[in-house]
Amino acid sequence: MKKILVTCLSAAMSLAGCRVASGQPEVSFGTLHSYEKFPSKYVPRRTVRVWTPEGYDSSKRYDVLYMHDGQMLWDANVSWNHQEWGVDEVVSELLAAGAIRDCIVVGVDNNEKRRIGEFSPEDVSIYLKKGDTVYKKCKSRGNAYLKFLVEEVKPFVDKNFSTNTGCESTFIMGSSCGGLISLYALCKYPEVFGGAACLSTHCTFSSPSSPSPKESSIEAFLRYLADNLPADGRHLLYMDRGDATLDAAYEGPQEKITSLIKGLQPQWSPDNFKYEFFPGAAHCEDDWRARLDIPLTFLLGK
Repeated sequence: MKKILVTCLSAAMSLAGCRVASGQPEVSFGTLHSYEKFPSKYVPRRTVRVWTPEGYDSSKRYDVLYMHDGQMLWDANVSWNHQEWGVDEVVSELLAAGAIRDCIVVGVDNNEKRRIGEFSPEDVSIYLKKGDTVYKKCKSRGNAYLKFLVEEVKPFVDKNFSTNTGCESTFIMGSSCGGLISLYALCKYPEVFGGAACLSTHCTFSSPSSPSPKESSIEAFLRYLADNLPADGRHLLYMDRGDATLDAAYEGPQEKITSLIKGLQPQWSPDNFKYEFFPGAAHCEDDWRARLDIPLTFLLGK
């Protein structure tokens, strides 16, 4: 039987995950604490959900994983495409097996109309060549979205749940454009996030209707990464892709990113950078769920 705990804060089909789900999700394991209309001075209000595992004990401390597209994480019965990441099931299985450290998961709902802008790495525009306006037209709001996570959501979670608050215990994960903003978060806030998992990263910088890679934006992103990836050798980064549906367009851009990061030795060695390719995997929640244990174990493994 699925369980749900809803709390309201009084104060205060293109790319997968960008449509708004309907109804309250339920979970099969653990407890889902739902904070509706979470207040923010940076972004429009939205629901933030905090999942705690079975046997959650406030006398213990838990690592924290932040995930985007929160509507798609828990319950296929209320997601727009009837798919889900199955986060509560997969995390619970890994915890029961002793494969990962104690953790809670924070799922942040997307804003359908602003999702692509909020998940766009805003500072990449600085690296565009003069006169190139393609990337700037997306109305990037990535900096505001990350401020929302870092300055508003994280302090709330750390205050109301028993968490390990340090960088080495705080991680971020997403897919598609959510993968893009997760990688950006690692660069923008390395003192906050100790690792990022980026599944099927939308590294083409293209629109859903025209998936051909935007080469100028890709090159700007590569220059941004070269200058801004953490260089202390202590952070973790996981990336992957499939080769079906939208993922088919990612091969070239992802290989450039992978090559760049592997070249940044010794800071990014096989110990802290992992890239996986999944033949036949498509751009959808079902396929991300099928391999979710891999990035979870990489970030949170004992």
